[in-house]
Parts: sequence; C-alpha cells; structure tokens
Amino acid sequence: MKKLILLFFVFSSFALFAQTQETDSIQNRVWFDKGVDPFVSYVSIAAANVSGGVDQTSKYAGQLYTGLSLDFEKILGWKGTRGKISMINRHGKGLMNDVGSVFEPLNMVGGQNTFVYDLSIEKDFGKHFSLKAGRTTAADDFSGSKLYYYALNNTVNGVIRALLLDGLMSTFPFATWGTRLKYKPNTNHQFQLGVYQMGKDIFDDTKHGLDFSFRSSDNLSIFFQYDWFGKVANRNARVYLGANQVFGAFENFNPVNESDYFMRLYGHVDVELIEGLTSFLTISYSPHGEIAKVPFQSSLGINWKGLIPSRAADRVLFFATIGSFSEEWASLKGDTLSSEVVLELGYRFQIADYFALQPALQYDINPGGSGRIDNAFIPGILIEANF
Repeated sequence: MKKLILLFFVFSSFALFAQTQETDSIQNRVWFDKGVDPFVSYVSIAAANVSGGVDQTSKYAGQLYTGLSLDFEKILGWKGTRGKISMINRHGKGLMNDVGSVFEPLNMVGGQNTFVYDLSIEKDFGKHFSLKAGRTTAADDFSGSKLYYYALNNTVNGVIRALLLDGLMSTFPFATWGTRLKYKPNTNHQFQLGVYQMGKDIFDDTKHGLDFSFRSSDNLSIFFQYDWFGKVANRNARVYLGANQVFGAFENFNPVNESDYFMRLYGHVDVELIEGLTSFLTISYSPHGEIAKVPFQSSLGINWKGLIPSRAADRVLFFATIGSFSEEWASLKGDTLSSEVVLELGYRFQIADYFALQPALQYDINPGGSGRIDNAFIPGILIEANF
C-alpha cells in the first residue's frame, strides 16, 4: 500500500509538471493564478577521492525534489493561508567512508530512497504572526541560510551540520510532525519557536515518510531562534542566534547510560562586504559531549556573485569548516581525536536561470580527527536544474 501511494504521488506530480511544460507561458500563469504552483528540482554531485583518505574512488549522488506550492486564499478563499505537498527521491552513494571523514563530501547523501516530505499548511495572523503545522522539519526554518546551499560538502549545506550529527534534529528528507510559530514585528527583527516530534525511527528510510504515528517513546525537540536583518556600514547583513533543546530519553555514547535532556547553541552572521561579495561565519556548541559527536563546529564562507562582469550571475565560492570531536565519543572508539577541517573552493556557472554547473575542489585535513589518515583531495562537480 505504501508503495502504491508513493507511485501515485510521484506520477501525479510529474503529470502536473508535464502538463504545465506543454503549455505556453500564459497557461502556466493560469495555474499559478489559481493558487497551484508546481515545481521540480534535480541536483546531482559526482566527486572522487584522488589522493589521501582511506581509499581512492569516485561516487555519484543525486536528488529529485518535486511537489506543489498551494495558495489556499486563491483556491478556497482562506486569507493568508498557504500549503505545500512534496516528495523526494535520493539515490547514489557518498565518499565519507572512503575518505574516513565525519563530514560527507557529497551533500546529497542521507536517506537514499523515495519519501513523502512536505504535508504542511501555514496561516498568517495579522501582519506579524504566522503559524505552520504538519509534516515538516526543523531544518526548513532553523539554523539555515541560502548562502549554505552552494557547498558541495555537507558541513553547512542546508544547516550547520553539527546539529544533525547529534541525531536530535529533524531534517530533509525525513519529515516529522511539527509546528512553528513566527513573530516578525518589523523588517529588522524576527522570532521563531518550533516544536518537533523526534521518534526512534525518524531516520528509517524504509518508511518512505509515511509513518504518521505518535509513540510514548517519542522525544520532543524544541527550537528557538532570533534573527536580525539590517545594514552594517550601509551593507546588507543578517545575524541569527538559536538554541535547540531536546526532552525525552536517548542513549549516550556509553550505551549503559541514558539522558533525558540535551541542548545546543548556535549562531550565524553574514555581511555584504562589497557589492556582490558576501561573507558568513557560523558557530555551534553543546556542553553535552556524551551525546554530541561534534560539540563545536565553526564555518566560514565567501560568496562572490558577478566577479567577472561578463558572467554577472556566476559565483566564486569558498567554505572552511572546523569540527572538534567529543572526548566521550573518542573514548567509545578507543581513540584520541582532535579536529577535522574541510576546505572547499568552487565556481558556479549559472548557464540559465534554471540550470547551473558548479565544479569544486575539496581538501579534507585530518579526516576523522585521528591523525592516522592522510589528508584527502576531492575534486567534484554539481549539476542543478530547477523548474
């Protein structure tokens, strides 16, 4: 039954997309005017570990994301109400084990299967409040920035990676029940509070996102985040500060023990240095080393759009991340671990509004933190198409 539901959902999404592609731009606009906006995105990464690491090999991973954005004000007359229905297929394999790293060089890896993802609805209350509920994830609203999505490696692609390594944050493509309240008093300030179900099987990809059940053993993951949007020296800037607290019962690295509380703090700042050039810095920290594999992570990013005047939509991209491992996790492995550093330099060719190619070079320093694995050099390329 689950497979039939998935097949129907996939077929319906592609049928609707195909129909819109067959019509001209005026007919496509009619769909949107009626409150139904279909979308399809495909991203793939091919990369190779050409030196260092554990094994020299190449891998490929890809992701199809498709669905419908719904404007219920146009469809049903529900003022300030919108929704989303989507599905995801992930395929391929990563290079993490071949490099010996904790950070995956191919960010499309994690849940290599087909999932129902968004089944959510959001309602505005006046000008300042909005409430979202349904099948969603914390990663959709917390600890993220559009600047992160240009990284081929997963140190920051999507969200600050250390939060996901704890296994206590819901994330793409593993949807769960959740709700998020947003309060934006003006253009400069925003406050968000999110509450999410964290079931024992949340990352079980064989369930295809169709396990809608609640269990007494479920944990509760709570996020709070404050965002500031403004200008520094007349340049656009953003700062966010957040906290993730989890209540329930979950195992420590020592399986004999169990914890009922966990907290992680995180933050981000980005500033447009000159026109087209933006830099960001992230940091995350947890005092709970018995649960957090990487208690401390910090990433630096540079995103330079239009460096070459004749290629105004292209971007030069640089990312640097350091992650430090907990003593408790190292003791469990019977080892002494320091830190792992991941560097990435890339160039994004924006061929068209809907299509891009992005070659990149990654250099993983001290993979796994043990000091016994040689630094790894990983060239790769990303292909992205959005419709």
